[in-house]
Amino acid sequence: MPHIAEQIRIRALREDDFDAITQIEIANFPDTPRSAEESRDKYQHFDTSRWAREWVAAEDEAGRVVAYGSYRHVPRSFHPDKYHVYVAVHSSRHRQGIGTRLMRHLLGRLGERGATRVISWAREDYSHSTAFLRRFGFEEYARAFESRLPVEAADPRQFAQYTQRAADAGVVITTLQDELERVPHCLPAIYQAHTAMDISEPQDDPDLPTPLAYELWLRDDVRHPRVLLDGYFLARCGDLYVGESALKRTDADPRALRQQLTAVLPEFRGRGIATALKLHTVDYAREHGYREIRTFNSSRNAPMLAINTKLGFVRQPAWIDFIRVERA
Repeated sequence: MPHIAEQIRIRALREDDFDAITQIEIANFPDTPRSAEESRDKYQHFDTSRWAREWVAAEDEAGRVVAYGSYRHVPRSFHPDKYHVYVAVHSSRHRQGIGTRLMRHLLGRLGERGATRVISWAREDYSHSTAFLRRFGFEEYARAFESRLPVEAADPRQFAQYTQRAADAGVVITTLQDELERVPHCLPAIYQAHTAMDISEPQDDPDLPTPLAYELWLRDDVRHPRVLLDGYFLARCGDLYVGESALKRTDADPRALRQQLTAVLPEFRGRGIATALKLHTVDYAREHGYREIRTFNSSRNAPMLAINTKLGFVRQPAWIDFIRVERA
């Protein structure tokens, strides 16, 4: 009788696979709601004219999608021979050799492409996932934490001094919505500040960051339907944008918000601006009836992790970044 993994058929991803993919992710991470539309959106917004990728699905003998995997270039720190690779198997089909077969398939494809570095990730409390990556020669190189704030338990009033410190430094906390009304042509300046802040943040990736193209920033961070223009907070000093903290809705959990980049230009740090921005996002969540704010931070970003802890964010198990270097 053939091994279970040998009965699996690996094929190219189809448009109708996203419901199955989402169910695989929910089965593995039930505490992280997601929707098929969010998965499809992530797939469709990848610019295949600039970067390479391949997604595959694994069907069992009954034609059910029980696993999927992908490889893709890394737009955030692009190198032509560096890729992300990811494999996910439905929790009911773990330890049947399906993930191993998928990973071998994807690494084989990357070998054909001449990949020299391959990056993947796993959560620290999923020992089977970390062991799986290590078996394939992946080594840990960085960690990141998701932190979650139960909004009702937070008390921003006890940190009012940070908002005052920012004001004393000549900083005004505003929103993208208000700035678009005040200065309709403000978007290029905000993008420039966003890019400067983003690349100045502590980075886990061994390669230098690649600035996000203006049109992609507009699409994903300004005009996307999950963007909240009145929840995109900016710190402005005169005519200069010096900090930001933006919130996005989620489709899968309408009472949860995802916090995007929170950052301040290096020369304006140490003035309470980042904390003041975060306090505004907490007030926003409370006023609009949201239950929770979720955010991700590198383990190397100690100042932001300290701010999160101070405000009441609860740190979740770490996500471990792994890298596999192909030897010549």
